[in-house]
Amino acid sequence: MKSKFWKRLLIAFACLVVLGLAGLLAFFKLVQHRIASRLAPPVLKHEALTVPDLPYRTLDGALHRVSASKGRVVFLNLWGTWCVQCVAEMPTVQKLYDHYRNDSRVEFLIVSRLDSPWAVRSYASRNHLDLPFYVTRDDDVPGTMYLGQFPATFIYARDGSIAAQHAGASDWSDKSVVNFIERLKAQ
Repeated sequence: MKSKFWKRLLIAFACLVVLGLAGLLAFFKLVQHRIASRLAPPVLKHEALTVPDLPYRTLDGALHRVSASKGRVVFLNLWGTWCVQCVAEMPTVQKLYDHYRNDSRVEFLIVSRLDSPWAVRSYASRNHLDLPFYVTRDDDVPGTMYLGQFPATFIYARDGSIAAQHAGASDWSDKSVVNFIERLKAQ
């Protein structure tokens, strides 16, 4: 008699946990959708800032540095799968990447902080994204790249300086971003 009670209690508790997790996931999706529906284009002003070199790793572990991309315009997005705003803007980053996919003068570095390579791969697969994803350790991000909010996006000029930086989610597929990158390519 007692074992049936505990078994039923355990089943009821498991159901509550599953329902709670499902509710939390639904809430996360709702917030993500609300943010995505309100994204505005970023306001990009040319700045020419120097920043220490950022190391990052491929999802297979190979070490790279942003300085190796000198000579190209670089779109660097620091994000995380745990960040609702980051996830909300990612489809617009994918659209911008699709626009420049075959342009060797533009490079995309979508660098996750605080995520494992497995978590990034899983996120990309679930959301049908084929961006060039990378990871970095929090300790490797230079202090000047902490903008107080995530995501943090940096656009590098061909000379290796940061031409623009933006904190928070935006619509990166907007024509104004393409025009900004085109101007940097021409310099």
